Amino acid sequence: MPQIEPSVLAALMAAKNAGSNAAAAFSLASMDVGASTAVEQRDALVAALRRRPSEVLTARKEARKASPIPPTTPAQLEIWNLYADHVDDPLLRGHLHHLLLDAGHGRRPDHVRGAASGYLDAVQPLLAAQVSHGLPQAARCLKRAGELSLKFKQHDLRERAAKDALALAERLLAGAKDDGRPLLVVLETLQTLERDVADLTERAADLFAGDMDVRLGFLDALRKDADPSRHTEIDAAVVHTLLDAADTADAGHRRLYFLTEAATQAQKRGLPELRARAEMALQQTTPEWTSIRTEGTIPRALIAGQQARVDAAEDLRTALWRTVQDIHPAMRAQAEAEADGAHEGLLRIPRSRINPAGPVFVRPPVDADDDLAVAMQVRGLGLFGILTAVQLDRIHERFRPDESEMTAALAHETVLPEPRARTLAQAFCYYWLEELDAAACVALPQVEQILRELLRSRVPVISVAWGPSGGGVDLLGKLLQSMPEAGYPADWSRALELLLVDPDRGMNLRNDILHGLAGTPPKHHVALILQAALYLLSHAHGQRTAPGPTA
Repeated sequence: MPQIEPSVLAALMAAKNAGSNAAAAFSLASMDVGASTAVEQRDALVAALRRRPSEVLTARKEARKASPIPPTTPAQLEIWNLYADHVDDPLLRGHLHHLLLDAGHGRRPDHVRGAASGYLDAVQPLLAAQVSHGLPQAARCLKRAGELSLKFKQHDLRERAAKDALALAERLLAGAKDDGRPLLVVLETLQTLERDVADLTERAADLFAGDMDVRLGFLDALRKDADPSRHTEIDAAVVHTLLDAADTADAGHRRLYFLTEAATQAQKRGLPELRARAEMALQQTTPEWTSIRTEGTIPRALIAGQQARVDAAEDLRTALWRTVQDIHPAMRAQAEAEADGAHEGLLRIPRSRINPAGPVFVRPPVDADDDLAVAMQVRGLGLFGILTAVQLDRIHERFRPDESEMTAALAHETVLPEPRARTLAQAFCYYWLEELDAAACVALPQVEQILRELLRSRVPVISVAWGPSGGGVDLLGKLLQSMPEAGYPADWSRALELLLVDPDRGMNLRNDILHGLAGTPPKHHVALILQAALYLLSHAHGQRTAPGPTA
């Protein structure tokens, strides 16, 4: 039976002062703790800090799409169990018990109560801490504690979670200067715990009317608890919120997106008059993104928004994940139309082309070629690359990471072990040195390897010899086509095909660059290649891409 190493416990408590678990893992990994036994314990705790607990209450469809959880060793589990009840920090205690619960180690009731109690005990210290991440983290702790207590029928902890969540909700409603997102998490937690929060959500929707995304969240939460007679009123408020956001948008592409979403929501919610209003406004909107060239000018507000995402990250790894956003909405147009006939996406509302002479919609033939749609998707990818380059430049400006720091940020024990992570880190370093040929040539094989390792546990990636066939390993084109079957978003699968392997209408970067068929690629194309690697790695590390438009 292993014993706690005092040097490791002291180092762990010191590392926790770094803030996030990712920052604490980076700090702990660099500390000298002495003998080999202590090093083993330290490394096991570093692995725990880098690991995200599973979502407690997840829809089946979302669960199928979730990235596989990396395996743990029995030795790691024993070390996590050893430290779970001997750390002073309640958040870390809850985190370790949650990981042990996920792994099925020991007595489940002990870990359920240890995790939920740890999360609940962490709320007040987080709220008292004078740090920017304290309030959002406290809200997430309440959410996890509430869901654990509900799923595993811990009635006393469920009542405590509901009481604490209600108190925090009232506190946040009394301070309008706070960000509304933590309040939204708290109110959704109360709904999960079967509390009626209609009055609170209505107050919150009015209080945070200036934040479109948060207000939409509050309105959706309000609809769940409101009397059915109010549903039409709330649905209209959702569409009006999007229309108001379009009226105040500072760039044509943002106005286009908000109007598109307003028309889509009006259609889904059965509000024909508001849909007509949104479509009429679309007629009068010039989408700036359709006329942008590589050498063109990007709206300053859009650049500032991309840089702000990086500035808000507390460490290098978080900053890298923040570059992974939802791919351009145009990527989803074809797939969504085929799936359910919905007229969503920038190419679907209005339903076809716009007559510049007036609001007359002209339907194309049923068998119309999709060359224009694909051309717009490729153009959208180009703009996406420019914005990614803005973020990568900001990361370099802020963190100045060297090869070892990038290796630590990128490494994943199964999908990208340290030797390969070092190779990908070199690609980023080449990129920041403006050695674009080298960056692309080094990164492209790693993209293929990361994807193959991601898919390996979900779909066949190696064909065995059979008859005259000699078998072999699936190459990048086949791997990309297998992504939807493995549960990854079809829009990203299509985007990566256009980016890397489509020789007819796409960029075909993998083939053109590695086969010597093109000169030095432009910077934003190389940024897209690095973005592809980060996107795939984000799934391995359990990160989520942010919803909404990026271009």
